[in-house]
Amino acid sequence: MNSQYDVIVIGDSKHGNKALQLLATANRTLKMAFISHNFKKTTTHDFINVEYIKTKVSLVDYKNRLFGCYLDNGDRLYCTHLIVATGLLYEPLLINNKKVPNVYNNTDEIDKFAKHQQAVVFASCDADVKFAVQVAKKYKYVYFCTDSLTPNITEKNMKKLATVENLVILPNANMVKFSTNESTLSTIELDTYASLTCSAIYVKTKAAPEVLFVPNNIMSRDENGYLITSKNLESVLVPNCYATGNCVRKNTEKMTLAMVENILKDFGGKKDA
Repeated sequence: MNSQYDVIVIGDSKHGNKALQLLATANRTLKMAFISHNFKKTTTHDFINVEYIKTKVSLVDYKNRLFGCYLDNGDRLYCTHLIVATGLLYEPLLINNKKVPNVYNNTDEIDKFAKHQQAVVFASCDADVKFAVQVAKKYKYVYFCTDSLTPNITEKNMKKLATVENLVILPNANMVKFSTNESTLSTIELDTYASLTCSAIYVKTKAAPEVLFVPNNIMSRDENGYLITSKNLESVLVPNCYATGNCVRKNTEKMTLAMVENILKDFGGKKDA
């Protein structure tokens, strides 16, 4: 099936949803498509002038001022304005080339019995501190393991962690071995010769933007795979192609609003405050 739209948004992310909401409410004559391999029922906006397509995009191209989106279900969609708003792909945590079970990168999906269980957070920088505090709010007990005696975490944040009653800081503690029993609990052996038993391991493993379907001649990438855009999130190579959210290095609310306003200039309509 081939269909043409004014705007296509790829990726049911926070920023993708925001852009869709602003565009759909500002100009209700816009014909839009929202593509994602998994829609979040509780947060995804529902608009009459938007078609929701649950599948993956395998390739995007640009010919005759139209973007073509090849979908995994065999369909091909066209549009004059494209927004890429995909998230991150995380590499699995490996020990001795074996995938470690019970590993999570966020606290969105959590076992209902977590408040009675233990969790481990492996951290190395300031960004992990806020993450650890979120984990501690949901589990009975949390071990905060740093990868050195002097991790790249400010003294202020280390003091903040010390105030969390159900969190224990273990400096210079790296995982060297793990095992899982029948109750799905993980036993972790550290290089400090200590052993921890937990139901979940939280770690910010290496991540890369989910943008392999976007060719380099449409949007260029930096050395870590993030899409390079202008101040209004538009591609520096092809006009009317935008990227927002986790697939770009920097994205602020002001930049998202500038992107929407730039698109609306071509179609008319006023952005709601």
